[in-house]
Amino acid sequence: MCEFDSGYTEICDTSAGVKTVYGANKSDIDTLTVVDGAVTVLTMKAGKYVYPFYVEMETAMFTDVAIGERANGAYARQQDATVILHGNTAEMIVNIENIARGRTVWFHELTDGSCEALFIENGAKTTDNRASGTAYEDMNGNTLTMTGKEKNKAPKIALSLISAVLAPAS
Repeated sequence: MCEFDSGYTEICDTSAGVKTVYGANKSDIDTLTVVDGAVTVLTMKAGKYVYPFYVEMETAMFTDVAIGERANGAYARQQDATVILHGNTAEMIVNIENIARGRTVWFHELTDGSCEALFIENGAKTTDNRASGTAYEDMNGNTLTMTGKEKNKAPKIALSLISAVLAPAS
């Protein structure tokens, strides 16, 4: 049965936005278990890691929208994320090409301290838009756009689960 079983209590005001984005290759995830709207287990295959993307404030966001067709009895989620990466080094070129060619999972740490996991079942398809800017004050960087469809709403994930599988500091 698809009946809701609780109401809503207003929460205190908080700021919006994304603080840090963490990415992983979908194929590198060993276990990702979701129970009651939260990731409870996240492990990576041996030698594989989650990588942090430290973004400037107000340069990353995501949406998770219910989609479906009543006549077909269908339901899904359209997940989209945008991340702006300033600069365009040779290392960034290689990394962005690899992200765009693969399927990825993304964890967004919000400014309120909570985290959400996106594209966890099917992975994201990423496109990028490189812009040099015209004026000195224009952005010189890359805008990554991740898109995908999932069966379920993006679950919460504890930052401690993400921290446990981060790439070692070099």
